[in-house]
Amino acid sequence: MKKRVLLIAFQFVILSVSGQTVTGIVVAADSKKPVSGVKVGVENTGIWAVTDNSGLFKINYHSNETLVFSGSGLLEEKKTYITVPSDRITVEMQTASIRIKEIALAAKKKNYSEIEIKEEALKNIQAFSLNEVLEQIPGQKLRNLNLNEFKPIVFRSSLPTSVTNEGFGNKSFGTAIVVDGIPISNNENMQSYGGNYTPIARTLNHEGALFSPNTLGFGHEGGYFSNANYGADLRQIPVDNIESVEVVQGIPSARYGDLTSGLVTIQQKSGRTPYRAYIALREGTQEVNLNKGFKINDRFGFINLNVNYLSSNSNPRTKFNRYQRVATSLMWSVYNKNKNISNSFSIDYGDNFDDVNVEQEDITEKIVNNKKRDFRISNRFNWRFKDSFFDNLSINANYSQAYQNSYESKIISSGGDIVGTSTSEGVYVGSYTPINYRQVMEVEGKPISMFFSGELKKNLKTESNWIHNFVIGTSLRSSDNKGAGRLGSPETLSTVLAGGGQAFRPYNYGENIRAEYQYSFYAEDNVFKKFGSYIFNLNAGVRFDNQFGASVLQPRINTYLIYKSFKFRGGFGIASKAPSINMIYTGPRYYDQILGDIRLPGYYNLGIVQTFIDYADNKDLKPSKSARSEVGLDYKFPLGNVGLTAYYNKLYDGFTNEYFASKRQQAQLQINYNGTNIPTYDITGYKDLYYLQNRIVNSLESQDKGFELMMNLDKLPVRNVSLEVNGSYVETKNNSNTDRYYFAKNYNNGAIFGIYRSYEPKYTQLTVGAALNYHLPKAGLVISLRSQHFFIDDKDVFNPKNLYAYINTNIEKVELTQEQINDPNQFANIKDTDVDQENTKLGKVFHNFNLKVSKDFQNGFKFSFYANNFLDLKQVQTITENGRTYETLKTDLLKLSFGAKIEYEF
Repeated sequence: MKKRVLLIAFQFVILSVSGQTVTGIVVAADSKKPVSGVKVGVENTGIWAVTDNSGLFKINYHSNETLVFSGSGLLEEKKTYITVPSDRITVEMQTASIRIKEIALAAKKKNYSEIEIKEEALKNIQAFSLNEVLEQIPGQKLRNLNLNEFKPIVFRSSLPTSVTNEGFGNKSFGTAIVVDGIPISNNENMQSYGGNYTPIARTLNHEGALFSPNTLGFGHEGGYFSNANYGADLRQIPVDNIESVEVVQGIPSARYGDLTSGLVTIQQKSGRTPYRAYIALREGTQEVNLNKGFKINDRFGFINLNVNYLSSNSNPRTKFNRYQRVATSLMWSVYNKNKNISNSFSIDYGDNFDDVNVEQEDITEKIVNNKKRDFRISNRFNWRFKDSFFDNLSINANYSQAYQNSYESKIISSGGDIVGTSTSEGVYVGSYTPINYRQVMEVEGKPISMFFSGELKKNLKTESNWIHNFVIGTSLRSSDNKGAGRLGSPETLSTVLAGGGQAFRPYNYGENIRAEYQYSFYAEDNVFKKFGSYIFNLNAGVRFDNQFGASVLQPRINTYLIYKSFKFRGGFGIASKAPSINMIYTGPRYYDQILGDIRLPGYYNLGIVQTFIDYADNKDLKPSKSARSEVGLDYKFPLGNVGLTAYYNKLYDGFTNEYFASKRQQAQLQINYNGTNIPTYDITGYKDLYYLQNRIVNSLESQDKGFELMMNLDKLPVRNVSLEVNGSYVETKNNSNTDRYYFAKNYNNGAIFGIYRSYEPKYTQLTVGAALNYHLPKAGLVISLRSQHFFIDDKDVFNPKNLYAYINTNIEKVELTQEQINDPNQFANIKDTDVDQENTKLGKVFHNFNLKVSKDFQNGFKFSFYANNFLDLKQVQTITENGRTYETLKTDLLKLSFGAKIEYEF
């Protein structure tokens, strides 16, 4: 038996290396000069080679396989040969520009449900940041250019008008951004001032406070600056140095982890490229960019450099809000003499600054700013073996460090309030704030992350022409924050305590937080087979992650079957996302109860405070998880292609706030007066004090189901005209699965808090978008008319207010009988009869129409002009809220705006 297994294994090895060698040369289509640094790969195998300085290459090849030629700034070429060529082949590659007829101006589907946007399509979008690029994906909204708030992204889910929606927060946190194989992490961001606490009011219609940036971060004049507990801030990623963007809305490969809701992979430019400079202007935003790819020499390879500066004001008529971005990147790519070893070393530096200054028109002289400086150093090593069982070894490593400072200050005129200052429990004399003073809130963070991954690949081909591409790999990542944390003194209250409440104390991140780790192992097989009129592909893998001490096993599968012009697709997978260290380390919670405020003007002020401390770190928090599934059908026809995908995704063990009751012993005082001298006090006893605390738990569930359409008609009967159509229908339901607490009006029946069940808001959206492109290659002209149409954008929030239990004086949960619930006279002190209901429906179709014109001059200049909502449509929607119906402008539609971009390439 052992001999037979060894024989089979030996046959696999022989078959995997027994292909013939193809030699060739790659030349430029216009000048016929050799092109070095072009990557040559065998499709569906993972086998690759690189052209040398003479444009020559050698690669192992079997008949009927497809060779793929790709390079920065070049139009991709594919070649398939029925018999292996014995002579050297010549491949001509064209420069990617709008003067090429075959240039891709739109996003395209790939193997499964991935969507790829190539360099020239990126230029056609004319985006200032990555978030605008991703607005082209089905289901996204074209939004007004407002860079004065952070920009997260969520796929295949309803898109709320505000990022404070809890389901949206979980999903944006679970969207992974990967640049050149290395993830951008936001797990270390701790720019929050209040320790993830939000006091609860009597209203029961909130969906949780964990993902409210108004609570966690700093913002003003309509913008949110701090994205703690959200995904990466896409404003910080400029576009011009990007060669391609790939979006996986469905099931990602097992190679990618720490995600639940989608994957964006970015490939940056490498190799020789011309100088390219541009300046872009649009409604208060200016951007300047310069990049170039240099060839040093044959031995030391290529240097790619990009420098970007952007300044944006959300309202050009004022100077309140301003966002500035400086982004620089340097990549050094080198190959060995035999072109089978490559190494890319890169350094990235970014400086981002949000600034709000309204002191000239605001009596509080409020100032808000948020600073972030990022430094990333990365290395990517790739070794293609010649005589080894494995074909390829890849090793990626990254170290990232940032400095963050969030600051807010304003004049407080209602001073003279008592504040607690103790960092231990007990009764003591508190301090008084000045009558007028400048309140300062400040948080300093120094997030640090490291990433390492190693991967081995093996390509096998059996006698019956089954192709297997095996991948095994491992990764390790760490998260830490060494910042000084929440700075200030207890006098810097964000809200005045009316007798008692959660209070502020400094909290040092560097002293209280320890590094958290994730490690993973994964294995994957990509199977490919052609038989007759059929082409079959199966990508099956499994991933094991240990995330901050919690283990998750994640099977994933994608497959398709092609028959003639039809392609049938399907996939299923499990994914998980580790909590942020901001969720885990909230710090101690201080509750200051004011026991006495005794003042004799001109003689003394005596404030007596009792402080209680709850230690609220969420050390048991586990990763959130998602189950994702989809089926799809693609069809190629003479005019183009069309694809339809249906999906169902469920996020579970999501992050949300859970409230719970606390009971402490409040001191009762006897005040001893002594004329005009400061009184003394004695503790005469204690009484019960009830208040609410909260913790972060894995309880949220969110479901998304829907379908999306993508159609590209690039061979219309009308010459030089192409049409893209995409559509998306999605239903989203969120449920925190945590109890709602209601403060009792009195304690006469022993009920301290009423407990209500959670409820399930529902969101429904249907959008259709289209882009009509008129492309004259010889003239270097592109005219694009892009539209978006909103058929359904409904929000149905109904809280039935299901009271089912109460908390008694012993902090015990007691369930009510149905008779007690139905009788309005029983437990009336915890019954809420107000209506919590909101229904928002469009009632009619809303439209966006945008125009873009690009002209490429042969002297190296290119000019672009665009007008958003050029018809200046002002559209009204109807809202019904708590029984009241009213009309209002739909604010999330594009407003009339103009922009221009001038580029020079040499």
